[in-house]
Amino acid sequence: MALRTPKSLSTFPKGAIRNAQINQRFPAEGIREFRIDVHTLGNLLICFDAEDEISVVAAGESHLLPQRLFCSGGALRYEGSNFVSYLKNGQKQKILIEAHVPPETKVLAKFTAGVVILDGGRGDIDIRGTFGEVSGITHSSKMRIKLHTGDVSLNELQGEADIRLNVGSATLGWTELEGPNRIHVHCGFGGVDLLLPAVEFVAHDEGVLPRTKRITTSSGSEITAVAGLGSIDVKHW
Repeated sequence: MALRTPKSLSTFPKGAIRNAQINQRFPAEGIREFRIDVHTLGNLLICFDAEDEISVVAAGESHLLPQRLFCSGGALRYEGSNFVSYLKNGQKQKILIEAHVPPETKVLAKFTAGVVILDGGRGDIDIRGTFGEVSGITHSSKMRIKLHTGDVSLNELQGEADIRLNVGSATLGWTELEGPNRIHVHCGFGGVDLLLPAVEFVAHDEGVLPRTKRITTSSGSEITAVAGLGSIDVKHW
């Protein structure tokens, strides 16, 4: 089955940034983590294809771009305290960031508002935000996402994944679903869509508020979806 590219990777393709205010490169050797800690993040595309050199390109209003972008202790660090600047000056244009890191890079992101788009990668992912979106394609075997309000749309989750949203929706899709994967997604107020390949599976419905659907595939994968107020739909690609 052909891989279906998420909409996020079509609307923000690689190399789309023009007139960048930030264009920095770092040696990739020894970098194991990408740490993001900002208030207003903007739209961050992370491409896990770097070999010898890490690159970060960003465009947007200068008062909202990160104050610190550097490598230290085996980590690429993207940091900024721009919430006060946002309140004083507002935002008139999108913040666009494109980062290229090695495939095994671990991502740890914390933000107040932002969008993270993943394009590949096999390292652990840990994303925590107040308002935002996480989307794209990932091959990480360990993922944790926690958003207060937002949306998650990811393809090809595998291994262990724990996705939690207080308010929002989640769409998870697979072209293949093999092995002992353990996927858990919880939406307090919002729905869950699961797009499965043509594999044999058994689904069990439990409870009403919250509603729980447990799916077990013939290959041993287990997917648990919980929705407080919202629907849980299972479809085939």
